[in-house]
Amino acid sequence: MQTTVVVGGGCSGALTAIHVSGPADRVVLVDPAPANLLGRGAAYRTTDPTHLLNSRAAAMSALADTPTDFVDWCREQGLSIGPADFAPRAVFGDYLHDRLRGADFEHVRGVAIRLDASQERLGVVLRGGRTVAADRVVLALGHGAPAGPLSITSAVRTHPYYVGNPWTPGALDRVPGDVPVLLIGTGLTALDVAMSLSGRGRRAPLHAVSRRGLLPQPHLETQPKATGTFAHDGADARGLLRAVRRYAATEPDWRCAVDTLRPQIDRLWWQLSVDARRRFLQHVAAYWEVHRHRMAPTVAARVAALRDSGALFTHAAAIHSIRRGERGFVVTLRFKDRDVSWPVGAIVNCTGPGGAATSTLGRALLDDGLARRDPTGTGLDVDGHGRLVGRDGEPSDRILAIGPTRRGAWWETTAVPEIRSQAAALARVPVPA
Repeated sequence: MQTTVVVGGGCSGALTAIHVSGPADRVVLVDPAPANLLGRGAAYRTTDPTHLLNSRAAAMSALADTPTDFVDWCREQGLSIGPADFAPRAVFGDYLHDRLRGADFEHVRGVAIRLDASQERLGVVLRGGRTVAADRVVLALGHGAPAGPLSITSAVRTHPYYVGNPWTPGALDRVPGDVPVLLIGTGLTALDVAMSLSGRGRRAPLHAVSRRGLLPQPHLETQPKATGTFAHDGADARGLLRAVRRYAATEPDWRCAVDTLRPQIDRLWWQLSVDARRRFLQHVAAYWEVHRHRMAPTVAARVAALRDSGALFTHAAAIHSIRRGERGFVVTLRFKDRDVSWPVGAIVNCTGPGGAATSTLGRALLDDGLARRDPTGTGLDVDGHGRLVGRDGEPSDRILAIGPTRRGAWWETTAVPEIRSQAAALARVPVPA
């Protein structure tokens, strides 16, 4: 019997175990979380009912061959969640956990800090010294901890009213309700934090800041169907952008174009030159993200109400500096035409998740030559099958990545439909003898 060790017990790890487990293979899931939290990860561990999925329930099945599985499970639980609804993320976490419990796997509680490839079999080395033997390893590291801006000095980072990772359980409990709060970022994480904090009887405003000040776009209550198809070949980012704009202009709504593009994103990404990918990341990615990763209509209405009432302000500015003040911090924002400083009582880092390359295991893989960075420097390099590419440029048959761990070499790799397809593909690949 061959052993697959899956490192990471969040959404990516759960989907891998669900698809790979079977009578012929032994699956070991390595994660420090207790058994009752497996499958939830950071995103689906939330208990805040205002935190909704940003995809409709019809898209969220864990099973590649049963697209209605999540909706069917909700019905079995007595939940009134239909295919077009945006379910609470906590509900989806319950669903993933339940489906994972039906898989055949072993859970090893621990933090993987490196891989030992010196022997015939791989070894997953855990903090504390234990090693778990494997015939192949699947890196399901999920999203890393947020990386703070350069303006976050050690003096700021160690302040009790600085929250470096809002997904740490209880992290928002220490944010006072009677002082202005700076949210670094204006994406989905910032909106989640804004809704959580505003639900606690706040008496002072929230200020969300990013360089462009872009908010995620809303989903429509009813999504029209695309009327045409999209095709493009080329290695130039500007040519691709022009083709996408022309295509979107022919559709009933731009969302149709974005959703039609989604299954082709990785093909389009791979055919771009490395320079074009870098230009995309620098100039276009922020605009793509707010159109691709949209707010549920209910969330959009709540955010609009917060802004209309003066509870939430958004700003397009760069953070020039942050220093500790008498009652918190003094923040200097650099707008296009001026610098503005004002005091805030607390700061929450909402810049979004970090990458696998900056995790403890990711750094060890790079140091040991078992991995290298992808050509854009975004994350770890993998080939078209998800095999980790080492320092020598060769992909490994024994070390694979799934989900956000592929980000950089792949682009559309962070959502459930793509991750479950990757997991199903891994299940069809035999474990190296």
